[in-house]
Formats: sequence, structure tokens, C-alpha cells
Amino acid sequence: MIADGFTPDFVEIYVEYLAEIPQLLSDLGQKIAANDAVNAAKLAHQVKGSSANFGFVGVSDPVAQIEIDAKGGSLASAAFLLSQAQSGFQQAVAEVKTKRGV
Repeated sequence: MIADGFTPDFVEIYVEYLAEIPQLLSDLGQKIAANDAVNAAKLAHQVKGSSANFGFVGVSDPVAQIEIDAKGGSLASAAFLLSQAQSGFQQAVAEVKTKRGV
């Protein structure tokens, strides 16, 4: 069970994270496609922080680079980095499920 050994508050926040991140990544993709660096940086910052809190570096690292680049006005590599973040999210979730026996 995913909750074994974790506080109810942690589990609740983790479940919310799992529900929200796919939409946030999609929204980030829309900002990138629209070449909206300002809002892409804001979304990337949000995703980076929440992903880092759970140790999902496969998500937090690429979106951290999107944030840095977007703050500098460039989204040239953002689509590629977003793809890495999306893959990293799927891999991390699968790893958690495997380790937790879910």
C-alpha cells in the first residue's frame, strides 16, 4: 500500500501532486508553444518545487532548466526539456508503484 509508513498528510499531498502535475505539464507545454516565456517560467518554477519535494529529479531538473532559460527569454530547448520532464514523471510514478507494491 502506498501509504505504509507515511503520514496521512504526506499521502494526501502526494496524491494531489499526482493529480495536478500532468495538467501543469500540459499547461507548461501550451505556454512554450505560445512562446510565453514569462508564464512558462512561473509554471516551471511551480513544477520544479513540487517535484523536488518528492525527489522526482527527472521532472525537477528539466523544468528547472526551462525556468532558467525562460527567465532569460529563451524557450529554444523548452519543448525537448518538457518531453524529458514528462518521461521523468512517468518513470518516477512507475518506480514508486513498484517499490511500494501498488
